[in-house]
Amino acid sequence: MRAVAATRVGSASALVAALSLLSACRSAPPARVCGTPPMTPVHVDLNVKFKGWDALALDNGNLRVVVVPAIGRVMGLGFAGDAAGAADPLWIHPAAGKDLRPDENGWINYGGDKAWPAPQSEWQRIAGKGWPPPATFDARPYTATVTQQEIEMVSAVDPAYGMRVRRKVHLVNDVLMVDTTYEKVEGPSVRVAVWTITQLASPERMFAPLPSDASTYASLMPAQPHDLRVDDFHLSLARHTTEKTMIATNAPSLAWIGAGRDLVITNMGTSFDSGGGSAPVARSAPHAGNVNAQIYTSPDGAEPYVELELLSPLVDLAPGQRVTMLVRYWLARREKADPDQEARRLFTDPRGESPRR
Repeated sequence: MRAVAATRVGSASALVAALSLLSACRSAPPARVCGTPPMTPVHVDLNVKFKGWDALALDNGNLRVVVVPAIGRVMGLGFAGDAAGAADPLWIHPAAGKDLRPDENGWINYGGDKAWPAPQSEWQRIAGKGWPPPATFDARPYTATVTQQEIEMVSAVDPAYGMRVRRKVHLVNDVLMVDTTYEKVEGPSVRVAVWTITQLASPERMFAPLPSDASTYASLMPAQPHDLRVDDFHLSLARHTTEKTMIATNAPSLAWIGAGRDLVITNMGTSFDSGGGSAPVARSAPHAGNVNAQIYTSPDGAEPYVELELLSPLVDLAPGQRVTMLVRYWLARREKADPDQEARRLFTDPRGESPRR
């Protein structure tokens, strides 16, 4: 069960201090943020098969991304021309497919990249069950359309949240961009944040750059993170091989460094549309339910993976309103043997640098 333990390490005041939040005004177009030339053409492949499901793929000659609407996930991210799945950092359940059965809690852990509603602590009250995740977000087919070299997946309306999920997947030269929108359709107002969960193969290390006004983290599970180090530039950790661990941090970016490949995931900003136009959303006063990022690690066994998770600010959504978080995924070829040096390289490159706040 991947439920977050109720026990949290440290006092409430320490957690608040650890999660001091920053402005989220990060709305520059991705091509300009990354300092890239005009976008390269994207080929859309409509006839992809993935583990027995119908899938779609985007390929611009540099990156190839595979989307599986039947499970509402991004299930492949690699360099164009690589053999299928070669060095793909995304973790996919070894038995993923239509015949994969639920675990003892009723959850099917396919892997890949998906979106859940945050905070998880509200699932019991809103959806009637604290685990597994609300089915509409995690275990129901999405419809898919292809427009202007972009794949858009749309969920049904979740009966508990009265929301639908809309995910737009597109390539901008050497980065993948995913807009995740929660649209409130019916029912009473709900307080919610967009939460993206990217499951990845076991890395050498994971990193989070530290904003100038904070240098701490909060542990969200009884077991402490494995080999966690903090310096004046970033914090880093490795996957714990015998315990589940999870930390929260106010970092706007997270990096996964593996064998020959790196992946940097960055929250590029959040916008709120009240029905009359979108505006950037800044974070409110820090509290346990309003964090920037989380890193989860699973122990050895059938599912030895990690999760890099980004969260938008919490907003109140009434029918007709929506909130959108834009996330950038930069897949890079590893250049430095030392993971700390590689992390510094990644976070100072325009494609991995956190947007100015």
